[in-house]
Parts: sequence; structure tokens; C-alpha cells
Amino acid sequence: MSRKRVSLLALAALATSLMFGAAWADDGPKLTIGGTTYTKWLWGNQRTDGSVYNFTTVPGEGYGDNGQGSEVELLLNARLSRFVEVQARLHSRFNQNQWTNFGGFGGEDNDAGGCQGGDCGENDPRSNQYVKLRGVRVTITPGYKWVDTVAIGANDFGMFDPFVIGKIRYIDRDNASGLLFQGTFGSKQFGYDITRISLPRLWAGPSFNTGEYAGADAAYGAQFRFMPNNKFDIAIIGQYVNDIEVDSRDNIIDDGQDIRSRFRNRVMGARIGVHPASWLDLRGAYYDSNAQSNPRFAPSNFFGISGFSPVPAGELDDSSWKFNADFNDPFGVGLSINAEYFDIGAQYVSMMAARRESDVLLTEGHDAAFAFPGPSNAAFGVFSGNPTRIGYGGWNGNAQQVATINVDNEFTDFDEPLAETVIGWKGFTIAPVWRKGDLEIGAEFTDIGYNTNWQAFDDPTRPILSSIYPVNELDTGVGHNFRSAYAPFQDKDTQIMVLHAKYVLPVAKGIDVWAKVKFIDETDKRMNDSRFLPYVAGDCPPASDEEGCNNDRRFYFGGGPIEGTPSGLSTADLYGNPGIVEVGDRIGYQWKPFDSLSDDDRDLSYKMYQVGAGYQLTDELYGSVQYEYFDADLQDGNTAFQAYQLHEMASGQHKKNKLSLRARYNIGGAELGFEYQYNEGDFTPDFGGGFLPQRADEDIAADHNVKVGSRGFSGRFGGWNSLEKRDFEQQRIKAFLKVQF
Repeated sequence: MSRKRVSLLALAALATSLMFGAAWADDGPKLTIGGTTYTKWLWGNQRTDGSVYNFTTVPGEGYGDNGQGSEVELLLNARLSRFVEVQARLHSRFNQNQWTNFGGFGGEDNDAGGCQGGDCGENDPRSNQYVKLRGVRVTITPGYKWVDTVAIGANDFGMFDPFVIGKIRYIDRDNASGLLFQGTFGSKQFGYDITRISLPRLWAGPSFNTGEYAGADAAYGAQFRFMPNNKFDIAIIGQYVNDIEVDSRDNIIDDGQDIRSRFRNRVMGARIGVHPASWLDLRGAYYDSNAQSNPRFAPSNFFGISGFSPVPAGELDDSSWKFNADFNDPFGVGLSINAEYFDIGAQYVSMMAARRESDVLLTEGHDAAFAFPGPSNAAFGVFSGNPTRIGYGGWNGNAQQVATINVDNEFTDFDEPLAETVIGWKGFTIAPVWRKGDLEIGAEFTDIGYNTNWQAFDDPTRPILSSIYPVNELDTGVGHNFRSAYAPFQDKDTQIMVLHAKYVLPVAKGIDVWAKVKFIDETDKRMNDSRFLPYVAGDCPPASDEEGCNNDRRFYFGGGPIEGTPSGLSTADLYGNPGIVEVGDRIGYQWKPFDSLSDDDRDLSYKMYQVGAGYQLTDELYGSVQYEYFDADLQDGNTAFQAYQLHEMASGQHKKNKLSLRARYNIGGAELGFEYQYNEGDFTPDFGGGFLPQRADEDIAADHNVKVGSRGFSGRFGGWNSLEKRDFEQQRIKAFLKVQF
């Protein structure tokens, strides 16, 4: 054989071996490692540095508007074959892992639970900069006719429905874990998703927990889809939550231990879409829910006026539904109209519904600038030692709506969206938009009534301080408190009107300009039946140094002995009479006696004006400036009502100016963001008359951050409401660097 032929055979053999080796390498296991680093810098004149985020209501977690911190996320992806893939996520905690911790060693152990700014030291997970496992998922693609994929482990479960099983919020994304089976058949006209999710013990049950025994608690979900053509689609979806506890009465454990239900929740729903033409889309959805709490393991009522829970007590049945019609430029002139009718039940409960990251209604809803009861966005601002969290400026933009009172705004910064509950809302929205070239003009009109319009929590046979409804922070203040769906008395109506526009000015490379005007008109008579007034007519004569109120209670139910009460049911349990105070040579009532149905009336006239402009300064840098003006004329009850006694009263005139400067810079795989915000405004109280204003002494001044001698009044629980005009100024900055690798 010639040398030339031998050489050709050798080359052929080498090429064959390389080809088979490459094929083997393609089919063999592969591990890919990627990730993200995220560095955040906060600066603000509130001077808090409890954590590297602006807001939380979780006790002991801290919040702040100053500090610098970094986190890292490692994404592992291993493909063993075309059948099996493994994904995992390792993530450092972005809580109090501040640069000032010096690698997690900046502090001492604090057993009292008062960790702030990372001072708990190396052994506390809030400040030791540890990296934790945030999610592991194994995905099997078996190639069977009826099963496309099986996912075992972490997931965000966003493939379901926000009314039933919603996407888990981003801070916890991939923390929820379970089994997920997905498949399609019939030329992909039919599809299904079936899951078992281990129930999150931190929030998925009465009182924001799932009890002592959590290992077998689960949520089960199924979704079936049918789309025979592009004109019609339908989906049926269901959820069942089963929260169980060990039965402590089973003392014989040789045969195991019995279990009892703590909480059950069943939701069934259907969605239908009809698309008869390219210019018309019709969609409808209906959901029915049942929830049952066992009083052995969960609250049977919420005593007082500030109960906290993601679900009312007892057995609850209700439904929610909505209908949407989208007209996509039907006349060919650039005008489209979106319309929606919605009705969300007062007792609708879906424990696994979206808490955030989903917007279930068409309306803009309320603005996020005023999200808490007090003028300074404080939760319980009448008490000492309770500084505001998010600050006077609130959050940016408008709220997104979720169909649960289990709303999650924890661990957010001011530039992130706010979520608000829509439990109890019913009404309609019409939102036209006209587009021509680079010009877009849109509008919205929304009218909202409430399924929670009732008297005495819709059950006058119960004591006013013993309700099945958790009221959380209560619905008082300038805006709609984000997780407050219930109040003891409500007769409320809301209208929202919006006009917005954006345009690209043909200057240089094009300047983006936008503007918006928003009006909210809201009234709430609250108590509208005189039998619920706390005391009989004339109970409080004109104040003198010798006598005050007689304290003759009025009974809205009973009037004689009732089981559990000494002499009937009265709102005097909530609205106690004022005492007599002396200021100088004057004598008067400490607050106005609650003797009129108008004492708790609410009337809000809200205006917001916005204008902004943005420009692509370079290929990498985009900058914008935006100005917003807020004007809220609010009457929110007088001193007899006291904003349910727990919050800063907000009656009066609110004015706020907000200036925002933003920039985004992208270079070589790195993204830098920056926002500076200046908030300035004032609040002029108007709490009505019928009482004698007091003067702050040194103790009140020190406890409530007011001037000595300033006017105000001390309420039923001892909290202080100032009567002086207040001037606010808040500056804040958030800058971040995000690098993906």
C-alpha cells in the first residue's frame, strides 16, 4: 500500500474519531455557571440605616434610606442529557449585608433581636453576608405523549392564574417548591398544568403562618386549557390548600398520631376568551372560593380594631369575576378602547393568589405616593417611637392591584411598584387610547363601589371589637392603605379619572416627553345609622369644671344582658367619651364627643399633575427628569373619630412636589442605574371643632417630635395629633450596579 494511501486512511480515521467524539460531547453532561452581582447605594435625609432597602413591616428586619451593600447570585445549570436538566440558585441575602459590616464582622451578637444596620455581627444571618440556597429544580423531559415536562423543586408558579395561584414575588422567586407536571396533546389544542406546592409557612395561613406542624402542609393546583383555534380559548383552574396540625388529644402514638385541619381553602375558576375579529377581544373570568379556619388552631375573631391576618376567620364563601372587552382600532383611525367590569367578593379568599408582580385590574388604582395612613406615611404615627418607614415621598407611580389581603410590599425601595388589595371592589373601567405616529394620548375613567359597604362589619349581633375581619392598618389617611380591605363602618364610592400623553419631539435624536393628569374623588360616610352612635343624645353637655359626659351608652343590639356582654352591644367600646382638660383659663373636652353621624365622614378630592422628558444622551446613557405635583383636599373625620385612634389624623390640605432625576448607563455587560428624588410639601390640618386644643409639654414634645407649646390633642389611647401646619422635605437617592456573567 502506498504511503499516500496510508496517509489518506489515517486522516479519514482521525476525522471519524473527532466526529464521533464531538457527537459524544454534545450528548454528554454539561455544567454552565452564570450569575449576577448587584450593588446598591442608598442615601436619604431620613438618616436610617436599618437595612439596605426602604420599607418593610416585618418586625426586627429593619429598613433604611442610607447604606451600601452588595449581593451575588450564582446560577447553576447542568444538562445531563436531553431528558434531564438541573438548575440551582445560590444567593446572598440583601438585608443588612452592608459594606460597613467589613465582610460580616461589623458588630456584636445581639440576642435581643434588635439588629439594625448590620450590628448583630457574624452569627446573625441578617448581617453576616452569608450565601444561601434559594432554589433547586430538576426538570425531566421524558418524551411521553401525555407528559411534556416534570419539574421537581423550586418554581415561581407563574404559569397559573393570579386570582388562584399567582407568581411568587421576586424576592422569594424560586423559594416556593413543589412538583409540577405539564403537558399538551391533541395537536397542542389541549394543555394542562398540575402541581403540589409545599405551603410557605411564613405567610400562607391565618395570622401569617401555617401553625406548628408544617411538613405536610400543601397547596394543590390544576389548570386545563383548550384552544381549538385562534378565535376561542378556555381554561379551567382550581386550587386546594390544606394546612394541618397534629391532634394533641391523640395520646396513644403506637399507631401514629391523628391530624386535624387548621385551614382549608378551595378555589375554582374559569377563563374564556373570544376573538371574533382582529379588532375585537372578549375575555371573561369567574372564580369561586371557600375558606375554613379551625378555631382550635387559628383565630375565631380579631379582638380590638387592629387585627393582622391574610385571611378572615371562620368559614367563608364568596366569588369574584370580571369581563373585558378590547376594541383594537375598530375604525382605522388609531383609536382603541379597553373596557372592564369587575366584582371582587368581600370574603373571596385565595391563599396562593398573587401577592405582587401581577396587576389583575385595568385601572391605575390609587397612587403610591400616599400609601400609609399618616401625612408622613407612618403606620401608627400617633405613638412615640414609631418613625415613618418609606418616608414622606412614598413609592413611585401608581399601585398595581392584587386579589388578596395578603399583599406583599416587603423589602422594597421607593422606585419599585406598590401593590394594593382589591378585595371588595366592584365597578368598571373605560380606558381609550389614540395613537398617531409618535403621539399617544390615553385616558381612564373608573367607578368603584364596594362589597364591604356595611355597618358593624355587616353583623350587628357581634361586639364591635370582636370581628371575623382583620383590618390591618385600617383604611384611613390620604390614599388607600395597601392591605386594608375591611372597616367596621363603610359607605364608600370612588371615581378615578386619568388623562395621559407621550410624544417624541423631532429634535436632535428625539426627545421623549410625557404628561399626566389624575383626579380621584372619594366619599365614605362610614357610620350611616344613628343606632350605632356610641352614646344617647345629649350625653355630653357643655363642658364645665364640675361635670363632663354622663356615659349613657346607646345599644345597637340588645339593651339588656347578652351572653358575653354585661348590657348589650355598643360602639362605646370603641369610641369612648372625652375627658375634661384645662388650658390656661379655659375648660373644654379633650376631643369632640362622638354624637353625630358626620363625625367620621370622609371626603377626598385628589389631584396629581405630572410632566417629564427623557433623552438618549449617548449610545450608552439615557437620562430623564420628571416633576409631579399632588394636591389632596381631605376631610377624614374629626377628633371624635380620630382615624380609629391608631393613626395620625390626615384631615386637611396636603400639597406635595416631587422632582425626580433618573439615568441608565449600559456598558460592556454592566448596567448602572441612578435616581435622585426631592420631595417637598406641607400639611395643613383641619380636625373640626367641638374640643379644646392642648399644648405639648416637654414629654409630649420629646416623644412625638413636636415643639414645646405647639397645639394638638391627646387621643383615646394617649397618642398625640398635632394641629400645627407641618412642612416636609425628603431627599433620597438610589444607585445600583448590575453585572451579569
